[in-house]
Amino acid sequence: MRTITFRLLSALLLVALLLAGQNAPPAYAGNSTVNSYASSVAASSLPGVRFVHIATADNTYYHFTTLDHPLLNGNPNAIFLVTPNWNPGGATGVWYDTSQNKWTIFNQDGATMSVGASFNVLIPTPGTHVFVHTATSGNISGNSTYLNHSLLNGNPNAIVLVTQNFNPGGVGGTYNNHAIGVWYNISQSKWAIFNQDLAAMPPNASFNVVVANPASTAFVHKATSGNIAGHITYLNHPLLNGNPNAIFLVTPKWNPGGAFNDHPIGVWYTDSKWAIFNQDLANMPLNASFNVLVPDTRADVFAHKATSDNIAGHVTYLNHPLLNGNPNAIFLVTQNWNPGGAGGTPNNHAIGVYYSSTFNKWTIFNQDIAAMPPNASFNVLIPPPGANVFVHKATSGNIPSGNPHATVIDHPLLNGNPNAVFLVTQNWNPGGVGNTHNNHAIGVYYAAYKWAIFNQDLAAMPTNASFNVMVLNDLTALPWSKAAFVHTATSGNTLGNSTALNHALSNSNLLAFVFATDNYNPGGGSGVYNNHNTGVWYTGGNLFFPNRWAIFNQDLAAMPTNASFNVLVIVRQVYLPTVLR
Repeated sequence: MRTITFRLLSALLLVALLLAGQNAPPAYAGNSTVNSYASSVAASSLPGVRFVHIATADNTYYHFTTLDHPLLNGNPNAIFLVTPNWNPGGATGVWYDTSQNKWTIFNQDGATMSVGASFNVLIPTPGTHVFVHTATSGNISGNSTYLNHSLLNGNPNAIVLVTQNFNPGGVGGTYNNHAIGVWYNISQSKWAIFNQDLAAMPPNASFNVVVANPASTAFVHKATSGNIAGHITYLNHPLLNGNPNAIFLVTPKWNPGGAFNDHPIGVWYTDSKWAIFNQDLANMPLNASFNVLVPDTRADVFAHKATSDNIAGHVTYLNHPLLNGNPNAIFLVTQNWNPGGAGGTPNNHAIGVYYSSTFNKWTIFNQDIAAMPPNASFNVLIPPPGANVFVHKATSGNIPSGNPHATVIDHPLLNGNPNAVFLVTQNWNPGGVGNTHNNHAIGVYYAAYKWAIFNQDLAAMPTNASFNVMVLNDLTALPWSKAAFVHTATSGNTLGNSTALNHALSNSNLLAFVFATDNYNPGGGSGVYNNHNTGVWYTGGNLFFPNRWAIFNQDLAAMPTNASFNVLVIVRQVYLPTVLR
């Protein structure tokens, strides 16, 4: 009884000190959900959705691997591009499996698809620059099939990207087991798709085609003596260099170099640069050329406050240009008790995000349907798309029978890496599809060479529960000062329900953005449960931990010693204008 009383008194003392030591709040721009010190880092982009698909034991059968995405499922007319990402094997294509109503990536030569094979996927927003081309007797000439499109005809500088499509619309099916490329015929003023080995183009062979629009970052890469090393050619582009999580698409191009490269290609990251390589390890020919599309990235970080203008029952609506009308957005959320070091509104509920198709906006919501309190605040991070940002869905295949409260993640950036640092946010309906509640405080743990997301109270993990995940092993794509680390509660940094961070980027910085996810066992060792809804707060003038950010239990329960958290701190750089006197 004495211990319980001490913990309660400690918690109450901490809250009292917290309330007495606040700094002035930053101004909020009217009823905007973005506070005054948050602004978007904008760049042009090719509209569409990008992700990395990984062949796993659950989605791979024989020579194909099944995609699972709301923009593709049940949509035999979908058009998308694929580039192998370190995928040894034959030429690839896509086909629609009518038995599952899903698209697949497959090896044209029928070779078994390797578990772990990865692919960059782009689903572009429909438009005149996106179409399916089918080879017919009227457009085939030998090894080539000629395109006839207003964006391409008479435009030798167009950048065209192509993926073979076995059965557009889910109908028919024609194999073309050849490495392909594109070339421009000056005499006809038209672009063509061709087989690199000069084999005849079969009638009804079909291809998904995307013409890179002026808003995208696209360029032609040529293999030269200065960038070739055996079977690879190194790319050199500011959006790719030092960015191992970049997602980009490649199509071989015969001219201007005039060099054939009759080999299946892929991309891989090495020595801080991306490279295009021949999958069969054949030497990269001099002057081999490639169309490369690197959609520019946009990212933002901001604090959102629930107000009477944006609250509806248990939800608070976000209003942000990177989220509005974008059901495929992937973003992270951490509750912030006092953004800017001012205020203080608890929200002791497990939270998640969901997309409202009625208003075309994302929301933050309480999983237990409890009313969202006015002034509840949240740190929100919209990261740039990359291989390190993805949605994980709990399925019967990844919920262990021995640990039904968990769902195991199978991802190359996490597998075999007990020291990985990553953030997780529950997502009720990724892509605007689904509706699975999981009203539990969550965390992550490492076991048997893989990470898992789990319910802290050991309640069964519901099938189809989904989670936004961001791996923080490499943060080069984030345009701000940032740091990722694991924080562990100790007797020296913990008081009552809170544990104070100690990092140069967050100390004495009330404008820092802090994100946290409970980590049961960093490094894969023994672990500590913390079955409480957590958040972050700025201590301000608190006597014990002045001017620090802290992680706290929303219900004021004592923070257990050795409780650990994956933490991301982001700080914007502010440059003041020079004043001449």
